[in-house]
Amino acid sequence: MDSLVARPASQNGHAESPHMRTIKEAFRASVDEGFEAGLDVLLRDACEDCEFRPYIASNRVLRGHDEIRRYYGDAIASGTEMKLNPTSFHERGGDVVVHGSIRVARPTGGFSETQISWTYRFRDGRLAAAGWQPRQAG
Repeated sequence: MDSLVARPASQNGHAESPHMRTIKEAFRASVDEGFEAGLDVLLRDACEDCEFRPYIASNRVLRGHDEIRRYYGDAIASGTEMKLNPTSFHERGGDVVVHGSIRVARPTGGFSETQISWTYRFRDGRLAAAGWQPRQAG
């Protein structure tokens, strides 16, 4: 992970956008300091009416900072653990797409691990939406 998020701001002659830096910082914080630290980075740069569609939420859409923090806080307090493993970061239009995997350990002892793609959409320079989809082959 360090090699993915600690690269210099210029790759292939192109400077990283502020959006890319925000997303990389959120993943770095999540890995180094815990999931909630990564969430704090995302919400610091998010619109008040942002929408998150978390992997662990069974297609539920969370709206606004308070609902997002409450949902994840409750999940973590109940013993759910989430480990993110990004493998690549890309900009597509105004979006940042991260390919990787997530491992979720449930308080009951079960776990799931899957390859997914996270998509982060921005509006007026701030994070407006975050969601995921199964990772496409290739």
